[in-house]
Amino acid sequence: MGAGAIPIHIEKAMKERPNRKYKLQIYIADTGYAGEDNIDVSFHGGNSVLAPPKNQLFEYKLGRLSENQFRDEYFKFLEYSFIQYQYTWDKILERKRIVLVCSCNADDKTCHRYFLIKFLKKFGAVFKGKLKK
Repeated sequence: MGAGAIPIHIEKAMKERPNRKYKLQIYIADTGYAGEDNIDVSFHGGNSVLAPPKNQLFEYKLGRLSENQFRDEYFKFLEYSFIQYQYTWDKILERKRIVLVCSCNADDKTCHRYFLIKFLKKFGAVFKGKLKK
């Protein structure tokens, strides 16, 4: 650990954060959506704090990782991201609404956004479905 590094235990941070009652509403949309509330989580230049590592996503899309394996690995990534980028996570969780966009079709239930939504629900976020135009 480098000078000035503060060891943080993921489990402790994850348990403390849900005690805040966030009122975040989550929607999904296709990549054409460009509203101010959009967060691109695709691996094609999306938000690196939330987008899964390319190798994980490729392994999942190619069928080399089961849905459960991918979910578990992606959750580990998100937990690590949560600790490393707490300010960014706080800014996301404190918003009233976000729209997750990805290069996948918004109706594709295999898209990693559904795992991200499950993760965000740990903090009290509510999934509202596909954004109606």
